Amino acid sequence: MFDISSPATYIPTIFLTLVAIFVSILYKDAKKNVREHTKDLPYYQEISVSMNYINRNILEDGRFQYRKNIDPEITYENDIYNALRHAGVLYSMYLYEKLGLETRYKDSRIKSSKYFIDRYIKKLDENRYAVISIPEEEQIKFPIAKSGASGVALCALANLYKEGEIELEILQGLGEFLLSLQNEDGNVYAYYDVEKNIVNKLAEAVFYPAEAAIGWIYLYQVDPQEKWLTAAKKTLNYLVKSRKSMELDIPFDHWSVLAIEELFKNNLVTPEERNTYKMYAEQMAIPTLSDQITNKNNSYCGAFKDNIRPCSLGTIMEGLAAIYFCTDSESLKKVIFKSLSIGNIFLSKVQVKTGEQAGGLPNSANWVKPGVTPNASIIRIDNVQHVVSGWLKFQNILKITGNY
Repeated sequence: MFDISSPATYIPTIFLTLVAIFVSILYKDAKKNVREHTKDLPYYQEISVSMNYINRNILEDGRFQYRKNIDPEITYENDIYNALRHAGVLYSMYLYEKLGLETRYKDSRIKSSKYFIDRYIKKLDENRYAVISIPEEEQIKFPIAKSGASGVALCALANLYKEGEIELEILQGLGEFLLSLQNEDGNVYAYYDVEKNIVNKLAEAVFYPAEAAIGWIYLYQVDPQEKWLTAAKKTLNYLVKSRKSMELDIPFDHWSVLAIEELFKNNLVTPEERNTYKMYAEQMAIPTLSDQITNKNNSYCGAFKDNIRPCSLGTIMEGLAAIYFCTDSESLKKVIFKSLSIGNIFLSKVQVKTGEQAGGLPNSANWVKPGVTPNASIIRIDNVQHVVSGWLKFQNILKITGNY
């Protein structure tokens, strides 16, 4: 099914044209031809099956079954775990309610959120709370707090405040913890040694600063203190400035454009900030789009050069969908729409359709091929989360534009 039978071809010289036309133009509101019934939308079935997979893999106490295998005879102990990824799955469950407009998994989301709060969120001092990585679960030597984990936790848990399921003090404490890790330039340090109460100022984690930024934005929406919004913009400004010189070598940091999309959607930017962030989003889009396999005769059509990992592809779909709403370029929007179309079709083909693991997304698209490494057929819960989030965000574009 996924045997490479023809050479990969990539999006052609349209990018030379795109670079030339990336100028500010008046934004035209997308036509809002929205169907009343979500079931009529593309990817409804794929999203439903994968959400069912997530829901089936919430244990009685709210912990996720972190790993499974295509072969149900192969089982894993659930002692290897990742707190940050648990928060990410909770965030996708929240997006399902927000964008999918269905609340049938709300009770499961709240149960799993409470487990996360009780097990992983710890009070550090009078003002700060943090998400703690447990050594035996994450195979580390001592407990640490990752800035990215606290940022994603804010994305996942801020909505609980309006639902009366979390104390504002905890959310504010997570925000304060992230503030304590932000330096003068706006960068956010990655790790905090919980035992020694020391910030690790040497280690880097590409996505953590943007995860902190979007976390502050979600916190600001339930606790509108200016310091949260200021901190988020300071970090985004740092990322924009430090990555501008990278040109086409810029990393695809989907969390940063998700943060920018949130700012734009809620009118939380000045015209100057909008233009700066728009240019950053466009800079990120171009090299990624140029790496996509677009030859419809290639069995990997929709995937990317040297990347057929569903989890990674899901994050790209999330990020491109965010960039779609961050750019004013109609030409770029059209290219992104095409990219999302074929990328999500590819992910649909990779999804497990039947059997005990229906809705799962394995580590590699090659899971159906004989002789692949055992790791290819492992389904991690975050694989499913990112692909579902990508489908949800593309489905949202389809709903808004009526282009389906």
